Amino acid sequence: MASDENGEKTELPTDRRRTQAREQGNIARSTDLAAAVVLMGATSALYFFGPEVVETLASYLRSSLTATPVFETDIPTFTKKTWQLVTLLAASVLPLMLVVAAGSLAINLAQAGFLWSPEALMPKFERLNPLSGAQRIVSIAALVKLGGSLFKLVAIASIAYWYVSYQVRSVHNIADMDLLLVLAHAGQSTVELGYYLSGTLLILAILDYGFQWWKHEQDMMMTKQELREEMKDMDGDPHTRMRRREAHRKLTEGRNLQAVKTADVVITNPTELAIAIKYDPATMPAPTIVAKGADEIAAQIRKIAAEHGIPIIERKPLARALYKSVKVGQQIPAEMYDVFIEILAYVYRITGRQPPMAA
Repeated sequence: MASDENGEKTELPTDRRRTQAREQGNIARSTDLAAAVVLMGATSALYFFGPEVVETLASYLRSSLTATPVFETDIPTFTKKTWQLVTLLAASVLPLMLVVAAGSLAINLAQAGFLWSPEALMPKFERLNPLSGAQRIVSIAALVKLGGSLFKLVAIASIAYWYVSYQVRSVHNIADMDLLLVLAHAGQSTVELGYYLSGTLLILAILDYGFQWWKHEQDMMMTKQELREEMKDMDGDPHTRMRRREAHRKLTEGRNLQAVKTADVVITNPTELAIAIKYDPATMPAPTIVAKGADEIAAQIRKIAAEHGIPIIERKPLARALYKSVKVGQQIPAEMYDVFIEILAYVYRITGRQPPMAA
């Protein structure tokens, strides 16, 4: 096919290729999506916990300003005051930090899951090549990424400019307002602006993630040659598989040929097929095939039977039926019992053996 000759990626990626890419840290991921979720989480934290944080800090400031201005400046007192301030700040800021950290962790897990890729952390010296670096800078992908970043910057700046302009026009008498009202209005406006910016960034990030996922899938596609090479790596070289199967076949046949020595009779085609059958009423519910083969294997079975004095009986239809329908180790079908009993009686007659008695 032309697509195969041109090396075009027309085949869907295999599970092995996806696993290898994930182990290398090559997954579909958008950094903008994480930034948008973190910004929205921080804005939400300010909305829910901001007033309480401001009130706590204001209360501490008031108590500090109204306290006795003279106090001991020894080390224990200084340490105590510093620890009180650190504890207050930590208790106030900790909820905000936990919300931001939880949002960042959740969005990264949603994109990549639990991923540990030591290979991605290994230094790659080819990245130090100035020529390769220049090619990455002037590549189409780099230009597309630059264009996307500029578009996002313009969109975010436009939203911020529009909102700030609107707030400035809507507040005419800010100089006459109470300071607490001004601070409350500033806090509310900050939260609203945070939601506008994070919402805009989230929409752009979702589009970016969709593009990254599509690009990742396109990069993961395989050529027919790559697919064949991977199947060869997974299954082994065809010649090696053939040699392995041949060795296994010879080993199995060798074990089967050893069982010919215990057979009671060998049924032949006469030269193409040979089936060795054993019957012991004390241990077997029915006659059992202990070995069978065609052509060279059949000749070896006949040779072993002749060397050990095992009767060789020519029955063409019976040999073909047994060779085709019964495996080594299986009992002959019930519909063949009558024919086999006649053969076995004939064997006992010509060898002078006595039929074994069932237990």
